[in-house]
Amino acid sequence: MRKLYFFYWALLLVDGVFGVDVTVSVMEGEPVNLNPHIEIAEDASVEWFFDNKRIAKTNKADGTSYSPDERFRDRLKLDHQTGSLTITNIKSTDDGLYKLQIRSSRPVKEKVFKITVHGDVVESVMEGRHVTLHTGVTGIQRDQIQWKFGGVLIADLNGADARWSNIDQNNTTGDLTIRNIRRNQSGVYKVEINTSSMILHKKYNITVAIDHSKWMWIGIGIVIGIVFAIMSAIVFRIVTKSWPCRNTRR
Repeated sequence: MRKLYFFYWALLLVDGVFGVDVTVSVMEGEPVNLNPHIEIAEDASVEWFFDNKRIAKTNKADGTSYSPDERFRDRLKLDHQTGSLTITNIKSTDDGLYKLQIRSSRPVKEKVFKITVHGDVVESVMEGRHVTLHTGVTGIQRDQIQWKFGGVLIADLNGADARWSNIDQNNTTGDLTIRNIRRNQSGVYKVEINTSSMILHKKYNITVAIDHSKWMWIGIGIVIGIVFAIMSAIVFRIVTKSWPCRNTRR
């Protein structure tokens, strides 16, 4: 009996952990494309399942059809040539496991995607400080990472953009560090990481605040300088008035 229980839990472990082929982390409201990168035979039938329920199917004979499930109404698009499934306007309720099955004259092919939906990372940092935007992943390569600011690429395979001399990118985690951050670097940062086993899309809303204490001390220094100049002028005037007048006549 103990051997039977051990075998049962081992099956759960394999199915729950090792059964996932691709992990996907995507922002709520964004589209996501689940691409199996598998060769599709001409006679193949491609089916996608979510929570063990079929949500999309395509084959040469019957064309493409989708589940009537209201959850995915008008948000699914299945490519019959590549087998990829696109989900638009993804929601938190779309979290879970998506299984692809390809049936043809060849052996059945399967691939499992695990989707996690998250919101934006919101952070406020003082002007002139350092801030690191963490991806939360490890073991990736530089050519699999792209950072964008306001839709403009600022770091990728070639490293930091020349216009952004104050940023550094970690080569294995993809983390982006902004040194001595400036006020014009407030805004939305997006990172995209694509590997054979992982897709990550993450957004950071960064607000750069003015360091009021810094300006306060600058203001105090200016006031002290002005007061010192005025006092020096007053003292000089008093001293010069007290000097005895010399008689220049012989």
